[in-house]
Amino acid sequence: MDLWEKIKKGLEDGASTVSEKAAEWLKTSAEVVKEGAERVSEKTVYGSRLAKLKWEYRGIQKDIEREFTDLGGKTYDLLCENREADLEKETGENIQKLRFLEKDLENKEREIEQLPKVFEMESIDKRNIQDLKKDLEAGGGAIEQTVIEDKSPFLGKKLKEIKLPEDTLVGTIVREEEVIIPDGETAFQLGDKVTLLGKRKDVEKAIEQIRPQC
Repeated sequence: MDLWEKIKKGLEDGASTVSEKAAEWLKTSAEVVKEGAERVSEKTVYGSRLAKLKWEYRGIQKDIEREFTDLGGKTYDLLCENREADLEKETGENIQKLRFLEKDLENKEREIEQLPKVFEMESIDKRNIQDLKKDLEAGGGAIEQTVIEDKSPFLGKKLKEIKLPEDTLVGTIVREEEVIIPDGETAFQLGDKVTLLGKRKDVEKAIEQIRPQC
């Protein structure tokens, strides 16, 4: 190989290396952008859910303030009229409402406190499902998640009592903050997020079985 051939080959090899590095960089950049977009999307969803919970929390606080104002007004009027004996009767409804509202406020506080953990679990579960979904689809399979709603034929039934299509499995059940690996004794509850996997046509049939029957 003469000098020119060596130089030309060196240039070609160099260009190839640069091209490969550029392609690798572009691929990495695309993945970073995609991951960044997903994170931004997740943060947007998280922020929206948190804002909604806080708005609901503030609404309960306002209801409590109104009940206290009404209760105070009634109490003042009764005392001015020397009707202390009627206090319990006249203010009983307000007190009962306040007890319910106090409970609602506590539940909403708990939801706000638990949201980061719940959201993180949902995000991890979503990513795991997406990865597994790609693998299954490559082999003609499918993985889908559906929710047990009111009037679903599965509601209240144990897994062993249900006949699913032959090539379908229930992978996990997400119930509030808990991820359940079901067995035959596991009963479906309202709001359960059920992950199904198997052959696509069978998974689709199973989802139809789970959906509420009109």
